[in-house]
Amino acid sequence: MPKEDYLLKYLEKLSRVIAAMFGFRDKGFPEDAIRLADETYKELLDFNLDELAVMPIERFVDFIRQKGYTSSYLETLANLAYETANSFQLIGNVIFAQSYYLKTLQIYLILNEKDKTFSFEREMIISELKEKTTT
Repeated sequence: MPKEDYLLKYLEKLSRVIAAMFGFRDKGFPEDAIRLADETYKELLDFNLDELAVMPIERFVDFIRQKGYTSSYLETLANLAYETANSFQLIGNVIFAQSYYLKTLQIYLILNEKDKTFSFEREMIISELKEKTTT
């Protein structure tokens, strides 16, 4: 039970980080959102923002699969990656934005494998991400 409590508290913390990133981005401060994302990735995955951005997608997918994250955790991680991509897009760093959109897509595909429940919202996001990463 203590492990589940820890995971729940960590998911709540990540949700607050994502909300703060959205707030920064929405108010015109995407650099602050990126700084917050960098701190979060260091704590969450032991990688900084730049390392993750240049990490080959195959290595990233293997890393995520090996961690064996729960569906809730994967969904929160996908939201974090998506907000990161949007923030990079706003500051004009298209290369990093594309990298994070692609990583977000991969997280959602892993989530679909893990969580067999159909989610219309998730499928819409996957379609949007496929469009963003192929153009």
